Amino acid sequence: MAGVTIGKRAVLDPEGARDSNLDRVFFESSATQSFESDAIKAAFRERWLGRYLKRYSNFAYVAAAADGTLVGYLVGCLDDPAQNELFDDIGYFKSIANLTAAYPAHLHVNLLESARGQGYGRQLVEAFAADAAAQGSPGIHVVTGRGMRNVNYYANVGFGEAGAFTWNGRDLLFLGRKLAP
Repeated sequence: MAGVTIGKRAVLDPEGARDSNLDRVFFESSATQSFESDAIKAAFRERWLGRYLKRYSNFAYVAAAADGTLVGYLVGCLDDPAQNELFDDIGYFKSIANLTAAYPAHLHVNLLESARGQGYGRQLVEAFAADAAAQGSPGIHVVTGRGMRNVNYYANVGFGEAGAFTWNGRDLLFLGRKLAP
């Protein structure tokens, strides 16, 4: 796509310095828009973005428009979250360990509303998938809610339903994509 830049995110300092552009994309594209306190908001950011930037910055990618404006990002990890204590705060991983074993790598991709449907997300996913495959990962996964708008997006970038489960009263889908060695 002309005018699109997809690239690796520069390595952050050891404390994982905040990036206001990434935070803008993160919070504007999040399904959760209100928080009871600043501490809860900070914990939410840490869970879904911060820990990836701090621990797995080699799997952080950004998408920029032709004018250089950040319009999206992808953060990922090759570690099986059911086997990595860093992800113990997400209670469902242990219960779906059979699924995560087959698709251990996982990702979070977010785009500004104005950037959706233009190919940015596909390019971010393809960059991560290529790197994950090159590192020997057998597959990648995402977990999302049944009926969420992103289910069709993930289907369009090669993910299929590999499982479904209920957690905290929500019907969730485990979407997986096999990677070629």
